[in-house]
Amino acid sequence: MRNIWIACFICLLLQPGCDADGQQLRPPDSRPSSTAPAEETNLIAMGDWGEDTTAERDVAAAMSTYVQAEPTPLTSVLLCGDNFYFKLTGPDDPHWQTLFEQMYDPKTLGVPFYACLGNHDYDGDNLRIELTYARQHPDSRFKLPAEWYRVDLPKDKPMVTVIMLDSNKENISELQWNRQVEWLKKELAGPRAHWTICVAHHPLFSNGFFWGNGPLQHDWGTLFQKYHVDFYLCGHEHDIEHLEIPNWFTSFVIDGGGGAHTHPLSRDDRGFSRQAFGFVHFDLTPDKATVRFIGTDDKPMHTFERTNAGEVKILQTTPNTPRTNPLKAYLDMKQKGNEKTTQ
Repeated sequence: MRNIWIACFICLLLQPGCDADGQQLRPPDSRPSSTAPAEETNLIAMGDWGEDTTAERDVAAAMSTYVQAEPTPLTSVLLCGDNFYFKLTGPDDPHWQTLFEQMYDPKTLGVPFYACLGNHDYDGDNLRIELTYARQHPDSRFKLPAEWYRVDLPKDKPMVTVIMLDSNKENISELQWNRQVEWLKKELAGPRAHWTICVAHHPLFSNGFFWGNGPLQHDWGTLFQKYHVDFYLCGHEHDIEHLEIPNWFTSFVIDGGGGAHTHPLSRDDRGFSRQAFGFVHFDLTPDKATVRFIGTDDKPMHTFERTNAGEVKILQTTPNTPRTNPLKAYLDMKQKGNEKTTQ
């Protein structure tokens, strides 16, 4: 058996274009050239939604109205975690219908909703139930094939590689975490579509209450930098933010405004950050990406465009929500969490 493993390792080393880890050697920002991308791809995204609030219904309605007015068809919706804020009873829990299937109009939003896992998706047996529901209902728009996975959109002529990750490091074993990091490295080192969006629940950087996440900056951020990831999309902070961090190639997009109670902001001195509900629209073409933050009134709060080279230009914006004293921010967050209402 030992000789077999040695032979396999030697074969890996002899493969052209591979390093000692078996990873293909290619430029950090290489794009697959075998298939031309679609001319335009539209995605919308939001997180922190499954709390059964009036705000969630407002966001869902705004998404439908917005999509109907767009000339280019919607490809998919990206969900940034905290899909449910209470313990599900099973894959037949009626909340699947009221908070997802019926909440998001299947006529106007009849596209796949690709989900990742938030910290509340580890409450009770929610993780197993969400995975089971997606597996037992392949006709459902709710897609969660695994704790982390990849989709290339649209499937026939991919414009964007979407890598859905599990940022809940405290909820999984060290072995699982390391496997995910190695998987992420392999996906980023290999062929990708014209744009790359990595999606998870927790932010690497934030103007919100949680500020940032050092382990994610180290474990994932170094890979984002090395392989030129265009966007990191997340939630967790119940607000809406766009941050460009000095010396970082990636644009950081936070949308935790899907309908759960809002969080106060601890910073207002960088980027764009609003204590608001809403969703994000990614309009992707081969030459540029336009990202719009849309409120429940269907009006843009902030818009920027980004080139393949990483050049970012703010096209339109609104004032940041003023920051709150950190202690007051914590107390406000706890109070709103305890006072959340259900309808």
